Amino acid sequence: MGIHTDHRETSDTYRGELFRQAGLRVIVCRDGQQWILQRQRGGKEAVGAGWDALGYFTTLKALARVYREKTGVHPSELANLPERINTMKDARINGRAA
Repeated sequence: MGIHTDHRETSDTYRGELFRQAGLRVIVCRDGQQWILQRQRGGKEAVGAGWDALGYFTTLKALARVYREKTGVHPSELANLPERINTMKDARINGRAA
């Protein structure tokens, strides 16, 4: 996946990414106040396609519900997240602190 250092939430290398699967990803917003579910938009492979928001969430229940609606699955990575983002201190996904 490469090094994630970009501060722009729509960047393919955004530093707040928690995980991605099948054209979707979950990130923590820049201010750490919400999770954002994003869908990757088409783009040139060499440049890296940007990401568009599908929803903004402060609770795990809401994030999981919309993720399931969009994909039909409940990703195991969500098990690493707290019930509310404001209680998130050191969730680790893919080896990175959230």
